[in-house]
Amino acid sequence: MPDSTGWYLAGPLIAFALCLLLGGVLRWALRRDTDARRDTVLHALDRELDEGLGLLGDQDFGLLTPVVTADDGGTAEEFRRLLQNAGIRATVASAPDGRRLILVFPEELSRARRLTAQ
Repeated sequence: MPDSTGWYLAGPLIAFALCLLLGGVLRWALRRDTDARRDTVLHALDRELDEGLGLLGDQDFGLLTPVVTADDGGTAEEFRRLLQNAGIRATVASAPDGRRLILVFPEELSRARRLTAQ
């Protein structure tokens, strides 16, 4: 039986230490990046698009953003048709208080707001 000096443990211990070091560096770098992004103009614009009209509270409609609200389904359907006739993809969703929300994709939001304001 060969005598062992314990060097067989060195490889796994070094690999484990390097993984811990890499994890710490990545965590530090990604946290710094998030802090820097918080102050940019693009982040402010993204936040404005995410908030939409501020009517949804905690509700989430995925990629869609509310452009207008209606009290009944008929009016909501008219708005949806108006937007679709202009080539804007739109859908209708119900809010918890019974109102109808007309939702569009963020890249079409400003154009949809101009159309519905007329």
